Amino acid sequence: MKPLTSVNVQEISAAGPVTEDDSVRVSAILVAHPPVKPALAYRFDFKDRSIAFSGDTAPLEAVAIMAKGADVLVHETMYVPAVEKYIKGQIAQGRPVNFEAFMAHMKADHTPSEDVGRIAQEAGVKTLVLSHLTPAIDSISDDTWREPVAKLFKGEIIVGKDLMVV
Repeated sequence: MKPLTSVNVQEISAAGPVTEDDSVRVSAILVAHPPVKPALAYRFDFKDRSIAFSGDTAPLEAVAIMAKGADVLVHETMYVPAVEKYIKGQIAQGRPVNFEAFMAHMKADHTPSEDVGRIAQEAGVKTLVLSHLTPAIDSISDDTWREPVAKLFKGEIIVGKDLMVV
């Protein structure tokens, strides 16, 4: 029988150090994902690599600063043309959606793909993993996700998939 492991769970509600041991140092920053407060992004620094995760957020310079020099940045992305097309389709089907209000909400909570590319380039990361793809429509090709990001980011771009190992 495998021995039980003790886990000490702590709520993280502010920017700063989260935990550190001989293997990893974890830190957090606040990001913008209203109405969620606090919303956090994390950086994991290991002896041989570093990984930063944006979480859901509007585009923020703070994410580029937090990810500065990381090997990998995992950042959520919103492909605005597909979101707009989807919402217009919902309206055309008679669903009571206010286009301007919905798009304002999405832009306050998520990062357009071009901005993801800019943030990754400013951070100087080697690899960018696009995650939490918005809208979550399977017919959007990986190349379509990469194209607006690649306008500003010149490193490796991976379109994240569920259960993917990078």
